[in-house]
Amino acid sequence: MIYLVVYAIIPASSQKRQAKQPDAFFMTNLILSSILSASLLLARPGILNAPIAGMAGQLIEESHILASESLDLSRRAPVESVNEGFKENILIALEHLKRINNGTLILQPGEVFAFHKNILPQFKGEKIIAQESGFGVKDGYKVVAGLPGNGVCHLASLMNKVARKAGLEVVSEVNHNFAGIPGIEREYGTSIYFMPGGGRNSANQNLYINNNKQFPVEFVFDLSDNQLQFAIKSLL
Repeated sequence: MIYLVVYAIIPASSQKRQAKQPDAFFMTNLILSSILSASLLLARPGILNAPIAGMAGQLIEESHILASESLDLSRRAPVESVNEGFKENILIALEHLKRINNGTLILQPGEVFAFHKNILPQFKGEKIIAQESGFGVKDGYKVVAGLPGNGVCHLASLMNKVARKAGLEVVSEVNHNFAGIPGIEREYGTSIYFMPGGGRNSANQNLYINNNKQFPVEFVFDLSDNQLQFAIKSLL
């Protein structure tokens, strides 16, 4: 508590008149003292400067990051030409993902993300969100080491890892253990294969991420130089 004493300087000519009205004089000083004391108390650090809801500059809580990982696109393969091909196909896959809902990839509770549109029977009745490409040359992908779209498994493996760390339900039937993916543990390796006519083999080589939370989640990609970051955020 801060106390403030106010002294009034009274002209000599009016002292006699003020002496006849002591109650009014002291009441005036008391009121001034109370007002100034309150002003000093309110001006204490952390009171007026604290953001208040509804005012400009209020603190807004950021969406909570459930999990996040990054991939170095300059280290996809030891052979430079293959590395560049993998990198290019990963970036092309990202462009196709950005076409989903105008670049905002949000899963509502119970919705399932699939890396491509050939899906397993167990997901047929679910709300599926998938990108449209089949990873072929007609979709803009490059042929690397004889395979069109080669390298997209690296992106799927990154998404697999982050989704599992975020506590989402993940189904990936075919592991990418036939070839290591730099920066990704083998347990998260995800094989991706699309056949235009569908089929079980293609549906098995897919990545399914089910939002088993009670709130929406958002998939967020960020590319800085060769560092590709993928994060899953809760939207509470």
